[in-house]
Amino acid sequence: MPVPVPPAGPAVTFPTLTRENIDAARTSQWLDKFEDITANATVIDIDALGERDAFLKLTAQWIEEDGIFLPEDSEGSVAGPSRPRSASVSSTSSTSAPVYHLPKMNAAIRDAIKKYGAVFPKLNWTAPRDAAFLLPQGHGPLHCTTPADVYLLLKSSDFTTHGLDQRAYEGAESADASAPVDNFFTVPHLELVLKAFTEMNPSREVRCFVRDNTLIAIEQRDANFYEHLQTPEAQAKIVTTVREFWEDEIRENYDGGDHYVFDLYLGEHGTPTIVDFGAYRESTDAVLFSYEEMQQLLEQSREPQVNSAGEPESATATPPPTRLPVLRVIDSAAHPAANRAAPQFGTNMMPLEMLEMSEGRTLQEFTQAWEEAMRLGGGGDDNDSDDEE
Repeated sequence: MPVPVPPAGPAVTFPTLTRENIDAARTSQWLDKFEDITANATVIDIDALGERDAFLKLTAQWIEEDGIFLPEDSEGSVAGPSRPRSASVSSTSSTSAPVYHLPKMNAAIRDAIKKYGAVFPKLNWTAPRDAAFLLPQGHGPLHCTTPADVYLLLKSSDFTTHGLDQRAYEGAESADASAPVDNFFTVPHLELVLKAFTEMNPSREVRCFVRDNTLIAIEQRDANFYEHLQTPEAQAKIVTTVREFWEDEIRENYDGGDHYVFDLYLGEHGTPTIVDFGAYRESTDAVLFSYEEMQQLLEQSREPQVNSAGEPESATATPPPTRLPVLRVIDSAAHPAANRAAPQFGTNMMPLEMLEMSEGRTLQEFTQAWEEAMRLGGGGDDNDSDDEE
């Protein structure tokens, strides 16, 4: 049945969110409520482990330094067998690499991998999707089987720093007007989410936008052209499936307010599962819509209906079927979002240290240098054990 559209309000592209609205999109906040309709996941509370400071030091090192530093005993699967230290690796190879000890975090990651076989990592609100190219793609992107895989993705992603400090709540208001300012601006709680890895057909993932408790738009998540998404029947089925799922499972159960974004995976038999939630704000990507366009769609849906004589329909007239949500897919291989020579996140796919390390080396020399840097970054040299951070 059509979803009632709330009355019109001021035309503002982005709603005012509270810190509580933003926190509600954390996996830890919604996982239990939706556990039957989402993938299995383990939430590692880094603060509760007592390793917050060590983890923040590690992430700061990732940002500030060109080297590759991984926690000790994280068993880097991509590093290959240990090699003797080579003075040709870099100009700083004779300097002991810092060693970071995160034993509880390593153990928690291993427990999750043992439980699920392989995991897909996410830090607070963001997944390191732009770094997926660093790991073998045979099982799909972000397929992690060791703690080092997880750390390498987090280290190499431009998204890692999002949500590590108070900027995660930029522009937000406090739901509690009496809350102390110092308490409101404290840095976010740190959580590492490890989802059970499952192979997913990227053409079946959609992103959905809710504003004023109205499902406005549905878009194809993967920026590639798929022939089977082009028929009116297929598109109508997607809209119906998503709308009904949202009405039945999410609308009255999600605790993040009336403005949010959610991702669904439409299974082979049309059964949706929740992939993620996000805040309705600019930092949440909209690939095929702009937020300004979605605001216009919402406003247009609220315009008074007119009859054939051009007169407004009476308040007692039967309302027409809502035009929302609007579905958008990549409708041509020449679509601007699909017509790319480079892959998605292509500009992120070469860390600075990779570029510097590759200069003046053959492919074989670069591979050996990269493996050596990975080994040293993982604490593979006993001589580094005195440089504890």
